[in-house]
Amino acid sequence: VAENEKKANGNSFDLQDVDIDNVESHHVNIGDDFSKVRPNGLCILAICVVMSGTLMFGADTTLFGAIQAVPSFVNKFCVGDYGTAAECGLADCDAQLISNPLCADLNDGDACCATVRANNDDWVNIFLMMGNFLLYFGAAWGALLLGPFIAERWGRRLPIFIGCLIAIIGCVFQAYLNFSSKEVFLTARFVLGFGAGTALCILPMYNAEVAVPQWRGITGGLFQFFVVCSGFTAVFLTKFITNYQIILMIPAFAAVIPLVGVFTIPESPRFVMQNQGYEKGLAILQKMRGSDCTHEAQAIWEALEAEKTTKKLSYAQLFTIPSTRKRVLIAIMFQIVQQFSGVNMILGYFGTLMGSVAPDFDPVAFLISATTLVANGSGYIALVGIFIFGFGFQISIGIMPWLYPSEIFTMEEREKALSVTVWVQYIASAIIAVISPYLINWSVYGTFYVFMTLCIGWTVWAFIFVKLLVPSLLLFLHT
Repeated sequence: VAENEKKANGNSFDLQDVDIDNVESHHVNIGDDFSKVRPNGLCILAICVVMSGTLMFGADTTLFGAIQAVPSFVNKFCVGDYGTAAECGLADCDAQLISNPLCADLNDGDACCATVRANNDDWVNIFLMMGNFLLYFGAAWGALLLGPFIAERWGRRLPIFIGCLIAIIGCVFQAYLNFSSKEVFLTARFVLGFGAGTALCILPMYNAEVAVPQWRGITGGLFQFFVVCSGFTAVFLTKFITNYQIILMIPAFAAVIPLVGVFTIPESPRFVMQNQGYEKGLAILQKMRGSDCTHEAQAIWEALEAEKTTKKLSYAQLFTIPSTRKRVLIAIMFQIVQQFSGVNMILGYFGTLMGSVAPDFDPVAFLISATTLVANGSGYIALVGIFIFGFGFQISIGIMPWLYPSEIFTMEEREKALSVTVWVQYIASAIIAVISPYLINWSVYGTFYVFMTLCIGWTVWAFIFVKLLVPSLLLFLHT
């Protein structure tokens, strides 16, 4: 309505002039025009290749929690700098069982070593905390600074390639070129995160621009699916790989898939259409469809033409335009909710955490058969709780922070809005990385209660602000 009135008066349309609270509803079923459009094999392949960029990050976040219990890693970075072999949990475990007061209530040597290592405050609160923090801190700035800058000028594939390349360099330095220096190792963690953030912030954008509307939810879910698969596979491999250097290179091996794969898939049709014209964009889009896509291409072109009368939003305008601010804040809250659910407390400090809850815990055995482990003692009940938490997490706030933001922003908002939300995602992760060791040292069970309480609060938030508010915001966008 505001747009038509301004055009009648010879003025350009500015989204800032629209007050969403006073917009009359004029529903447009956009899906009707595209209901017969079908993706072909190339479209599905392209989205899978791009979404495989999450493999490196999922593998690393899970591995860094698991590697804390790998003797070669502990011997390399803990012994000498953060304590003796005994204080790092590598000495004669059976002897410590008798002499160490931390093991007074235990009857197993390996369990004693795990408990001693979990109670080494300098090791946990300094080195492991910084290893987690710098990964997420680097990812935040890669997502905010480099990824969107490249995507806006040179397309969606290039930042994915560059991000994967930077991540591989980070892996090489943390595994083989750390020169026995914890400072170099921690710097490499930042570089790895920066590369991952550069690539990952583009993935939802590419999916939104390539997937057909009725498949977009499924293909968007591949983001979290690949994170989980890579994490599971990485932890499984640690049961057979004892060399910490090879373990630290697993994210680099995973990054090779999107690094090479982006050269086998088309550029975003929307980006091509915007920069090279309608015909070239239509040709790219048709390559990725199993049916005629003229209506879809025309809709993209009309949207691009309409954008010429509007300016790309600045970062400041994301928070000053009322309708945009509401959606940005909801997208930001999704990121905060995800991280403050406790998921990265579990992943980032898994080896340490399990040393306190169930010192003789075998992570692979738990993943294969949680029910069998319950019979072994009360500690495993906590592990079953983590398993249930993981299931609920993946079907809700695991996927939604990546899916919703790619859907609720207009094209003039999307690039900057997505970069802000991904930045918040990793800053929240970094905060969790810092506070988790202190919470665990305070009380393992108390830590679970803290995050349980937060999850209850997030459920209330989701009902009020997502279930009730988001539909009206999406209706406004469709209008």
